[in-house]
Parts: sequence; structure tokens; C-alpha cells
Amino acid sequence: MPPHSRVTFEAPGSLWREVYVQVCVIDDDPLMLKHLEEMLTGLGCQVVSAPDVNTALKQMALHHCDAAVVDILMPDRDGLNFILEVRRTRPDLRIVAISGGGRLSAGSLLSMAKGLGADATLVKPFSSSELEFALALT
Repeated sequence: MPPHSRVTFEAPGSLWREVYVQVCVIDDDPLMLKHLEEMLTGLGCQVVSAPDVNTALKQMALHHCDAAVVDILMPDRDGLNFILEVRRTRPDLRIVAISGGGRLSAGSLLSMAKGLGADATLVKPFSSSELEFALALT
């Protein structure tokens, strides 16, 4: 079942409760990280942010994330490395790889990400509705 940003269900005793999707966002660009946080919060998600892969892996050990949005090109360990590592331990995690390109075209990088296990890919810039669709929140 794909994750939903808000899922409402009836708990025992006829109480209604909302459960939010928690998304880990990994991007080394502070402005892009902030922008993604705002987009996801606007979609009703709870957000855990990380400026690099190592921090993201630590955050994910502390928080049960339902999905991850990861930039491909980052210093030290890149998004492809993140995808490989996370797929071994969290095959259920929905991963959206993002890239604006660089020395290689964004399409080439995102094709590699898809081949390594990303569920969806987006070329920067993208809209909130495109991110929502990629996360399968609709």
C-alpha cells in the first residue's frame, strides 16, 4: 500500500486518529533542503532533514521514516550510495531520487538511481504536486 500524507482511521473506542507520513530529506544545499521541508510540510508530512548521507542514516536509525527524498550529487557520500545502503536494510522505504544534473546530465544520474532501487525520480526544479505524485501521496 503506498504511503499517504494523512491517513485517518477509527481506533478502538470510536476515536479518530490521523497518522502522518514521515519523510527523510537529504540535500547538501541548505536552500533546497529548506524548500523541500516546506513543500513536504505543506503536503501534510512530518519531515526529518539531513545535509548529508551520514547524518541521514543516523536520523533514520532514530526515526521510522516511510519515505526518503535524496539528492544524487553531494560531497563525500552521494545519493546513489544512500540508495544502495538503505535498500539492504529497508526494502520497504519509498525512495525518490532528485537531481539538477552536474557534470553528467540529470537524466543519466537519475537512471542510475532508478537502477539501484529508487522508486521514483525528479529533475530539479519540480513542483509540489510532482513531489506528491512521486511519493505516492495522492
